[in-house]
Amino acid sequence: MLYSKIISVIDIGTTKITTLVAQHLAEENKLNVIGIASAPAEGFRRGQIINIEEATNSLASSVEAAERMSSNPIKKAYIGIVAPYLESLKSTGVVAVTEPEKEITSLDVEKVLEAARAISLPKNSTVLHVIPRQFIVDGQEGIVDPLRMTGIRLEVSATILTASMAALNNLRKALLEAGITPLELVYSGFASAETVLSPTERELGSVLVDIGGTVTSITVFVEGSPVFVKVLPVGSVNVTNDLAIGLRLPLEEAEKLKIFLSKGKKNKRLKERYSPAAIGINSRRDIDLDVALNGIVQPRLEEICQLTRDELQKVKLLGATPAGVVVTGGGGLLPNLTVIAQRIIGLPVHIGRPHQLGGIAEEITTPSYSSALGLLEYAAKNNEEASKSIFMPSFSFFRNNNFRGAAERMLNILRPLLP
Repeated sequence: MLYSKIISVIDIGTTKITTLVAQHLAEENKLNVIGIASAPAEGFRRGQIINIEEATNSLASSVEAAERMSSNPIKKAYIGIVAPYLESLKSTGVVAVTEPEKEITSLDVEKVLEAARAISLPKNSTVLHVIPRQFIVDGQEGIVDPLRMTGIRLEVSATILTASMAALNNLRKALLEAGITPLELVYSGFASAETVLSPTERELGSVLVDIGGTVTSITVFVEGSPVFVKVLPVGSVNVTNDLAIGLRLPLEEAEKLKIFLSKGKKNKRLKERYSPAAIGINSRRDIDLDVALNGIVQPRLEEICQLTRDELQKVKLLGATPAGVVVTGGGGLLPNLTVIAQRIIGLPVHIGRPHQLGGIAEEITTPSYSSALGLLEYAAKNNEEASKSIFMPSFSFFRNNNFRGAAERMLNILRPLLP
């Protein structure tokens, strides 16, 4: 009998909230998307709640629409988040192996990860993720999985992602008021990486730049693991604002022009001047696209790319990412972005697009939905009741210090066969 499970995720972006519902076909290692809905992220500003009632209504609106499409109630979900309050730190942990004469167990791994987690934080900060970079057993470095190895001393080098405790509490409150129990809060940069980065890109070293509406997240991977996270308070909405100011257009019309520029550049149908009707906006003047592209859009994209380069230089990671820069998110579709980014950052650049999943996912297989689709893959891989992983193990195998031992993994495989 084919065993399947329904998985729900809610990606809280800075301009929209996307809810996805999928059927996880465990025996076939497949995901079929059966429900999708998006709602404006009202009550949020740059990923943080500024009005709980509006935020609750936005969450409920997105969830209810996805429930209607999928014909499945949503009570629990994995939640994707991104906001400037997220910060990454380096940490290490050291423990003595419980029984040195025997093998290292999942309990030993849990202890060493907890030791790495025990770092001094500001009063209002909390740990969101603990991601091991490598384990060290009796001085032997570069170990990915220490289970069943023998040794006396177990160490771990980890990347810690911290978040504002107040912001997370407010988010949990809004979710519960919307009728949703959060199974896990996941940084959306990690989620996007699940679907747009290849194992080779992670291993060689790469920079994932996710340009959202009002923020841009930078996630650096070295030797397969994330080593640095930074969220910049600038995104594609700033391009819309610049167009509105520079061309004296209402924000709605400026957004239409931005979309037209992105699609037009791809289809090579841009000319120097366009009538407003051809663009689909209301304006008494023709739009000078040269001014719009080179005088308004390009300077803002140059700023985002320069800020990215500056952050990489600060942490001395610019030379540690030979696989280059992968740009995703809705802002990744802006015209000339890859050319500008490669010139300023000085690394190879390409647009990252999410994997093609089953069901209705083809309609949303665009960079705008990378974090939502990646969150779905992350949820399937990490779900406690899923019998198998969908893709190759990655950093999320050790997610949030919840390490699964061999016995538990065997139970997950057998669970579908139980009465």
